[in-house]
Amino acid sequence: MAFNKRMKTKTSGKARKLSSLSALTLAGLLVGTNAWAQQVGEIVGKVMGNDGSPLASVSIEVKGDVLPKARTVTSKSNGNYRLQLLPPGNYEVTFTSPSGEKRTISIAVLLDQKTPLNIQLGSAETEKVVVYGQALTTSTNSALGNSLSADKLAALPTAVEYSSLIRLMPGVQVTSDSVRGPSAGASGQDNGYKFDGANLSVPLFGILASSPSTHDVAHVSVERGGARAVGFNRNAGVTLNTESKSGTDEFKGDVTYRLQKGSWQADDEDGLSTEDDIAYITVGAGGPLIEDQLYFYGSYYTRNDSKESGTNARGSVPDITNEREEYFGKFTWTPTEDILINASYRNSEVTTTNQGIFENNTVSTAYDGVNDFKVLVFDGSWIINDSTTLNVSYADTKQSTGSFPITNLGFSGQSGGTLNVADLASQGYFVVPSLETRTGADATEQALIDAYNAGAAPLIAAYGINGEALGAVGANSTINDNAYLSNNFEISLNHVIETDNMTHELYFGFQAEEGSEELYRISNGWGTISYWGGIDQDAGGIVAPGTESAPVGTVYRATVQTRGFSAGGLTGPLVSKSKSKNIAFNDTIYWQDWIFDLGFLISQDEIIGQGLRKADTSSGWEEARGESYVMKKVGFGETFQPRLTATWEYSENASAFASFARYNPAVSSLARAASWDRNTGGSTTWVYFDESGNYLDSETNISSTGKLFADDLNPRTIQEIMVGHQMALDESWTIRNHLRYRRSWNYWEDTNNDSRIVYDADYYQGAYAGFADLYPDLVAAANAGAFDSPDPKELYIPLNNLVGQRTYVIAQMDGAFTKYLEASLEVDYKSDKFFSTTSLVWSHYYGNFDQDNSTRFNNDQGTFIGSSNIGDSSYGQLWGSLTSGDLRADRTWQLKSFGAYELPWNASLGYLAYYQSGHTWEHQWASTQYLEPRGSRRTPSHMQLDLNYTQNIDISEGYALKLRLDVFNVFDKQTGYNPEPRYNSSALGEYRSHENPRRVQATVSFSF
Repeated sequence: MAFNKRMKTKTSGKARKLSSLSALTLAGLLVGTNAWAQQVGEIVGKVMGNDGSPLASVSIEVKGDVLPKARTVTSKSNGNYRLQLLPPGNYEVTFTSPSGEKRTISIAVLLDQKTPLNIQLGSAETEKVVVYGQALTTSTNSALGNSLSADKLAALPTAVEYSSLIRLMPGVQVTSDSVRGPSAGASGQDNGYKFDGANLSVPLFGILASSPSTHDVAHVSVERGGARAVGFNRNAGVTLNTESKSGTDEFKGDVTYRLQKGSWQADDEDGLSTEDDIAYITVGAGGPLIEDQLYFYGSYYTRNDSKESGTNARGSVPDITNEREEYFGKFTWTPTEDILINASYRNSEVTTTNQGIFENNTVSTAYDGVNDFKVLVFDGSWIINDSTTLNVSYADTKQSTGSFPITNLGFSGQSGGTLNVADLASQGYFVVPSLETRTGADATEQALIDAYNAGAAPLIAAYGINGEALGAVGANSTINDNAYLSNNFEISLNHVIETDNMTHELYFGFQAEEGSEELYRISNGWGTISYWGGIDQDAGGIVAPGTESAPVGTVYRATVQTRGFSAGGLTGPLVSKSKSKNIAFNDTIYWQDWIFDLGFLISQDEIIGQGLRKADTSSGWEEARGESYVMKKVGFGETFQPRLTATWEYSENASAFASFARYNPAVSSLARAASWDRNTGGSTTWVYFDESGNYLDSETNISSTGKLFADDLNPRTIQEIMVGHQMALDESWTIRNHLRYRRSWNYWEDTNNDSRIVYDADYYQGAYAGFADLYPDLVAAANAGAFDSPDPKELYIPLNNLVGQRTYVIAQMDGAFTKYLEASLEVDYKSDKFFSTTSLVWSHYYGNFDQDNSTRFNNDQGTFIGSSNIGDSSYGQLWGSLTSGDLRADRTWQLKSFGAYELPWNASLGYLAYYQSGHTWEHQWASTQYLEPRGSRRTPSHMQLDLNYTQNIDISEGYALKLRLDVFNVFDKQTGYNPEPRYNSSALGEYRSHENPRRVQATVSFSF
């Protein structure tokens, strides 16, 4: 397998110089990424005579293995030509001059890339010239984009899941989180994920919905900043796009078996000891149905992940299974030379058993799950003429998910019911309490602490582990049955205008996108049960219950789903929707040694909830259970997102660029989080019991109910400025570097209507008084008035028929911001036998609003965007000097390198190595109440080496065997992260998660 070969030619010196320049441009030095932001690429260039003058009327034909019909264009008077809308793949380009001279070049086209190819005719030599592109091609315009082809991907150590592709991308942080994605100066929920152009993100939440197997991936590209107005990129983070395999002009197929045995894996430091055997089988085949017109490709993938009986801190653990079946089919049709149509369908079904058994929990708290994911994609392109193309695409996705407790308690808690305190494990999910370690400020407070601990001690003895306050017992708290649906329609027109000294590439695009969630959720028993112990934990200090937050005598509190708790709730699902329309325009201007991009996006977003209708009331609304309504609309005039870039190609092998971009992310979970029908079936209710389990009272969790939006909200905005440079030192080395600055503001959150009024300096002084011994700096700051709220001190929304003074509302957080600084160096190397890409990134991510640190229990969640825990109480407000600092996703240094070497015996050795700093954390009290400045502490840095060895065995013509061995985390560096942050936990500072242990994956593949 040859990764890169130098061009071979016997032409004149001038021709050799031009050939060398072509090789350099293939490394990404001339013009770049986002070839109309479709699932295609382009070949562009210039044809010149032996004396360097432009040649007109040269016929240029392109044939490809994935393009059923050949295409032909003719060079213009200035020698320029353009081969547009080419599916990523391998091509032969044949140049035929009017005199009959021919030259053929083999070249690879990558996803989202323009491949420059200049050629000189007129030499006596007409031999075939072969060019192999760079393993990872990057443009010289300001978009930070990379594209990787299937053969290079196959030579690298990669896991089977789609999410593993992100680990390879230069400058993109590596994360072991299974839900949130990596941060690039934004939240881990601000990324975009696409497969054949279909959006794989969960509607409303911005996380990866499903992780298809990478066996179908033919090409992958990533854009991590500097987006142009080509396409509809509103993501504040990284955007990962993949193109699936297609049928070719020959019938081809493969059968692959992969195996990861538990006995090949190092002991897992996360504490769950099981033998985890994972077997994968993939079958794929494709070829022509109608020669030179219609190709097909189909595949089948199955995964059987079986963790055999093991142990955790409480004893034996049953088999844990994860079974997956996935079917995929794709047709590629060229009814005419100028029209290309792709249609594909994917159906993935996942069933799991005994999930959610944590290290310190009883087995009975586990659940079974289902996850069915269906994707239909259609895209078509029409080359109207040499200057104009039209693209149309439609994608429809549906994800059906459910989680069902293995211990079904057979009832849902009802108003007036009792809690069996003699057997809490039969009542719901009971969290073992910790002892209160604070010293009371006076005798009264100390007496409450002593009484609390006296009640907690027997619970710890009964339900803890060896007398320690660890884990939970009982049953999983909730029965879930959800569906997520999305559809996307895009159309774009591209037109090229060429003059003697300037070229304009004009792009006009329109996109309509809709996402929705259908949520049905009820409690199993009394849901989640916690020990209250006669202490009011919500009032800041240690006081006896009896305030508005809990009735007198409260010893236990249950959190149940409102649906099913009391009569009159919703009977159908809670339906939440978001709709977006986007208009994009971009003009890419080529003038002398400069490339300019002048463009913009404008967007219209609608957030649609359930439970209100327009009325002649003081708020303008009245309750209407089950009725859909537009909660918030952001107009085109509020979302002007300019994209401006300038690239100066000051020499044949070097360029510099600068860019300015603004993003208004579309993802928001407020369609569900603020839906008014959460009051009647979609939110949670707190139920209070005395020490005997007698029902005392219940109240709706006011932070989890429907909410109105304050006036004059501005959409969340991310602004980015970047400068960079790249240079080819010779045919082997390419160097890129850039500096980037990003700032985010206009954050929306749910918060008390009067939060700017009541949480003043006196409030915080009282709230923190009990921490004088442990956190004296915090208490001193509170006493000095450091936490006073900013002006204006007024209600967010005037009092009306739906909103009171303490009602939660959606407001814009005064002064909320994040900032991100980044400096990056990337180096590519290629030779006949070896390619590599190495990146070094320094970054600083800081601010006073941390979407990735909104829960103390597990930050690897798709939490609400715009309605997280951040603004839920006094401790969630942004005010005060101690709330600003380094954010959780801040990782100062990252060094990453990957590549592969072709061995002499028809084999290859691939590697991925990286080092990155740990994430920040700080001691906390409640969800986001910081007892130290943000980012005061940092987890250890992590380094890892992954290796891949592939042996290719040619059996006979057309038949081959491939043996492959992947070793992940060769040195078994199980670095800890996600520490316990609660100051009163006996496990304070202990790492609750660790990097995955060393594991080995063996693969055998037969191709024909």
